[in-house]
Amino acid sequence: MRRTRHASRLPQTLDNPGQSRRIDGLSTTQSMLVLSIRDLSAEGKPIDVPLDPGAVHLEGEEEFTLEGGRLVGRVEKGEDQAVHFRGRLQARLGLRCGRCLEPFLKELDEDLDLFFMPRGAQPDADEEEQEVELSDRDMVVAYYDHDRIDLGEMVREQMHLALPLRRLCGEDCRGLCPSCGVNRNTGSCDCQPTETVEDERLAPLRKIFDKGSS
Repeated sequence: MRRTRHASRLPQTLDNPGQSRRIDGLSTTQSMLVLSIRDLSAEGKPIDVPLDPGAVHLEGEEEFTLEGGRLVGRVEKGEDQAVHFRGRLQARLGLRCGRCLEPFLKELDEDLDLFFMPRGAQPDADEEEQEVELSDRDMVVAYYDHDRIDLGEMVREQMHLALPLRRLCGEDCRGLCPSCGVNRNTGSCDCQPTETVEDERLAPLRKIFDKGSS
């Protein structure tokens, strides 16, 4: 099989999905997402876990809420303690519209193809230039510590990456009235449009345009 040279696009790296924030007192779901590398068999391990905020370390999260979800896939151990997870992440994220301030749900449905390496095994500059074989999706690489992988941390990272920059309940959202605050999507008001105050510094330029149009 011919290998494709791909030096310009380096693998993405997650912050620190291999290190669990909790060690003692894991909930049932958390314990299903925290994997011991030495316990992984050659056949791999199937993953089918319902998600909750505690399992993916979202307690106190202010950007969004997790309204339910599921992680399905398979974990396999390769050479040099490398671990490969391939699966699917489905979740419902609760957000607040930036225009009307009403809550709305964002459906998340993504295929995941992730590689985990022991910390300290980051490739050097020469290895980054080596020929690698990539799929159509960018390869995502994360690093783990203490012979443990916390898939909950990985899920949390993926949820943050999926958040839209413009958080709108809909592209046609009309927002709030700037005068009385009524939600224009569900009601109306008698407020007059706010008059725009003209910047006096633009007065000379305005005269030029007015003269040209006369």
